[in-house]
Amino acid sequence: MNDVAGKTLGGRYRVDALIGRGGMADVYRGVDVVLDRAVAIKVLTERDDGERDRFLREARSMARLNHRNIVAVYDAGRDGPFSYIVMELVEGRTFSAVPPNELTVHVAIRHYIEMLEALAYAHANDVVHRDVKPTNVMVLPSGAVKVMDFGLARRTSDMSAANSAGDIAGTIAYLSPERFLGKPADARSDLYSVGVMLYETFTGTVPFKSETNDLVAVIFAHVNDPPAAPHAVNRNVPPQVERIIVRLLEKEPDRRYQSAEDVVAELRALVTGPVEPADPALHQTTPARTSPTSDSARLARDAAESSARAVLARTFKRSRAVDVGYSETLAGMLATRKGDYDEASRAYRAALAAFAEAKNELEAAKTALKFATMVLQKTNEGESQGRIPNRRELSDAVDILSDALPTFRGRALLKELEEGERLLYTLQRTLIRTR
Repeated sequence: MNDVAGKTLGGRYRVDALIGRGGMADVYRGVDVVLDRAVAIKVLTERDDGERDRFLREARSMARLNHRNIVAVYDAGRDGPFSYIVMELVEGRTFSAVPPNELTVHVAIRHYIEMLEALAYAHANDVVHRDVKPTNVMVLPSGAVKVMDFGLARRTSDMSAANSAGDIAGTIAYLSPERFLGKPADARSDLYSVGVMLYETFTGTVPFKSETNDLVAVIFAHVNDPPAAPHAVNRNVPPQVERIIVRLLEKEPDRRYQSAEDVVAELRALVTGPVEPADPALHQTTPARTSPTSDSARLARDAAESSARAVLARTFKRSRAVDVGYSETLAGMLATRKGDYDEASRAYRAALAAFAEAKNELEAAKTALKFATMVLQKTNEGESQGRIPNRRELSDAVDILSDALPTFRGRALLKELEEGERLLYTLQRTLIRTR
């Protein structure tokens, strides 16, 4: 779309410098020339009707919220090709940009209390954020916290399994298990995301991640795997804080805290009562953030963190087809684990079709590997029980995996390439043997 900088939208809002980019909109510093005040102007970069509707839904959701810890929305509208939201201009840093040496246990807890008070207010007004993460929380110079970017918010009454399924958006590292299973998201989903943030604040790492950026593996871990105990990552995590984190990260929503107010009450008790250890700076108790490092190691760490953030940013901007691909791949993995091979085959084929539609060769190749592994497992189990192998499915697996190998080879993914070549050889031998 045309550059909006320098224009005046709606005859009132002058657009100045670009200050941020998101998955569907850019944010500019601007001026309300009528009231002569600085504002932030969020301008939609996507033009299809679905995105326009979601953008306006964001404005409606945020405009209903008037709370000291939520970025205020002043206005919204369209001016020619531009759809925009005018918001409070917040000066500060995102939570992820706050240096660990500026946080003590008590300061961190106070930040989370304000964050949860904002969410409690939103939930009471029938709004679920759906994208709670460190980059959506601002810390002002005064120390106050502001929650922003309700871009994925929905009225709770508008949510259903139907409109949530296949619509996995936001940042994978912070999303709740139910989001990946196509179940309705509610206030407790936001609380899970807060739990992930708390875990990261006190240990220096998120509970579920993949060193190879295998997003499907991260999704699978959110749904199935227990997180490592916070004290196992950082032995100095206060036990009272660990208990709160563990409950927030329960897989089943019914086992979590049922409201943000409940979490606030427990955190307030920690601020007013003794917390062990006695309020040291978090950077002194978090191995992942504090172990002595050389300049080169620090640069490598920063580069790795930057790479991870870039991967998550790209994930946020994925098309709906890719979201469907991730969802169906997860369904295939779960079905394979249960031995429901018909469902697994259906899900993997749907995922492959979705990734092909999105022209995402890497995720398609990874899914092809999972599909071929499932087919061989099904064949081996069937033969052990006297069933005739499905030659059509074996042939499909050979063809699909053969198409995937060049992607691994071209990207120098040697582990995946070796596994794929070994699997392809076994499938081909099995196909020949069953003639």
